[in-house]
Amino acid sequence: MNEYKEKQYDINLRLEEYTRADENFHIAAAMVFSLANMALEIFESSEANEKRQLLSFLLQNCRLQDKKLLFELRSPFNYILENAHHSSMLPLLNKLRTFDWSEFSKLLEEFELSLT
Repeated sequence: MNEYKEKQYDINLRLEEYTRADENFHIAAAMVFSLANMALEIFESSEANEKRQLLSFLLQNCRLQDKKLLFELRSPFNYILENAHHSSMLPLLNKLRTFDWSEFSKLLEEFELSLT
C-alpha cells in the first residue's frame, strides 16, 4: 500500500507540474500571438532603435544577397509561420486548450485508489 501511495504522490506532483507548465504555456502563447498580430503596427510606430530591437527579437541570420534581405524567423515565430496555413492541427490544439484537466486528475485519483 505504501508503494502505491508513493506512486500516487509522484503522479500528483507531476500533474501539478504539468498544470503549471500548461498555464505558463498559455500565457507565453498569448503573448507571442499578440506580438505577432501587432508586429507591423508596433514596427511602423517605432523609432529606429526600437525597430532594430524588434527585428533582432524576431529575426536571425540576416544577410544581404544581391540586394535582397534574407533571414530566418526566431522560434517560436517560425512555427507560427510554418503552420499558419495548416488548419488540420487546429482541432487538436483546441481540444488540448479546452481539456478539463481537473476531471483528468479525478480519474487518476480513482484509478490509483482502485489499485489499492
